[in-house]
Amino acid sequence: MMSPAHPPAARSAPNLMFSHMGLSVIDIDRMERFYTDVLGFTVTDRGELDMGMKLVFLSRDPLDHHQIVLATGRPPALPDNVHATQFGPSINQISFKMGSIADLRDIHQRLQEDGANHIFPGNHGIAWSIYAHDPEGNNLEFFVDSDWYMDQPFLIPLDFSLSDEGIYEQTRAMCEKSPGFEPYGVWRDRVAKRMTPFMAAPFKG
Repeated sequence: MMSPAHPPAARSAPNLMFSHMGLSVIDIDRMERFYTDVLGFTVTDRGELDMGMKLVFLSRDPLDHHQIVLATGRPPALPDNVHATQFGPSINQISFKMGSIADLRDIHQRLQEDGANHIFPGNHGIAWSIYAHDPEGNNLEFFVDSDWYMDQPFLIPLDFSLSDEGIYEQTRAMCEKSPGFEPYGVWRDRVAKRMTPFMAAPFKG
C-alpha cells in the first residue's frame, strides 16, 4: 500500500467528450412525435430488448448514430424538483444550441403551437434561452450564445417585444456593466488552458 506521504503522480483527465443521452419515458410514441415533429430529430433506429424495453434512437447529425435515446420504463409519477417545478427531479435540463435569435423566435412559436408547458424565455447575458417542458415534463433549453461573458449564474426574462438588434444591444450594455465582463472569445481562450482536449485515435483497418 502506498504511503499517504507519497501520493500517486497526478494524471491528466481521461480522453473523452460528451456524446449523447438517454431518456426513460412513459409514452414513447408521444415522445417520438415531439422530438421528430417539433424539434426535427430523425429516427435512425428502433427496437425492443428481451426485457420488453422499447427503444427509439434519434439524431440531428449523420456523424452521430444517436444523440438522444428514448427508452420505456419510466415510473408513472416522479416528485417535483424541491426548488422549482421548471427543473426536473433528476435531469435538470437538456440543452439545444441554435443558430440565431430568429431561430429562438421560431422554436418559441413551434413550442406554443404544440401546446408545450412551462415556456420561459430567459436572458443569461452569455446566452439567450427559451426553457420549456417536453410532453413528459423534462426541462428543455434552446439557446444562442452571445458575444460576451459575465459572471454566472444570471437570469432575467428575455423580452421578445424587442427586435433582434434591440435584444443584442440591450444585452451588450448589460454585460458591459456586470461583474466579470469580457468578450466571450477571451474567456474561452483563458478557460481552454485549464481543459484537457479530446484526442480521437486514427482508424486502423
